[in-house]
Amino acid sequence: MRSTRSSQFELPAYNLSPQKITKFLLLVIGLLIFLNLGERAIVRWLNFINNSKINSHYFNFDQESNFPTLYSALALGFSSYLLAIIAVIKKSRNARYAKHWKALSVIFIFLAIDEVCSIHELSIPFLRSAMNARGILYFTWVVPAFILLIVFLIVFRKFVFSLPLRIKVLFIASGAVYVGGALGMELIGGYIADTYGFKTLSYGIASSIEEILEMLGIVIFIRGLLTYIQSQLTELHFSLSFQPTANCNGKNKLI
Repeated sequence: MRSTRSSQFELPAYNLSPQKITKFLLLVIGLLIFLNLGERAIVRWLNFINNSKINSHYFNFDQESNFPTLYSALALGFSSYLLAIIAVIKKSRNARYAKHWKALSVIFIFLAIDEVCSIHELSIPFLRSAMNARGILYFTWVVPAFILLIVFLIVFRKFVFSLPLRIKVLFIASGAVYVGGALGMELIGGYIADTYGFKTLSYGIASSIEEILEMLGIVIFIRGLLTYIQSQLTELHFSLSFQPTANCNGKNKLI
């Protein structure tokens, strides 16, 4: 039998232009918003005609383990991947702030994991009991989050201001939009939930705005990352090797 093995195989090149990726991500967010509204309308109609208490889930921005959660986790993971690429580029050039890019990559992969597992919410029962939190602090995880945010701004302030003007504006804008949703709207949502309950229209609107702002913030951030990579490189090539290589002992090791 003739072997079909070849030494090299090249996959098609993919154009990850900032404009193209931004349009694609905004299209996905728009589709999720449309499906969210459609699901809510159908659930309300079914509950009305059947006198039932069905809850929307698959496209509900305030629920976990659904399509909006999957999208957000993938977007955060993609951000982490782009940050890791920049970190490798900076390290290869012995550039300043290479460790900051790497640290950001680690932070964003944690945010992606947290988006799926909701790790931050584990602190709510303990902190709520300890602080007797009510009103805007009803979701008490915002307290340590604000502290970590201040620490982050102090540690990364020189790094941010060292960036080119366009990238700096995109990063600051993305941070403002994301934090405005994740923390700002969470304060408003906490007040509504504590005062009027979770199953009110106002809480549903607040939670949806929160998630949409987070998604838009990440879109702006990804655009900034791709724009920065575009300013550093014209092309980026990846390769996978399936050949055994010799280690220091002269033995073959597959990597």
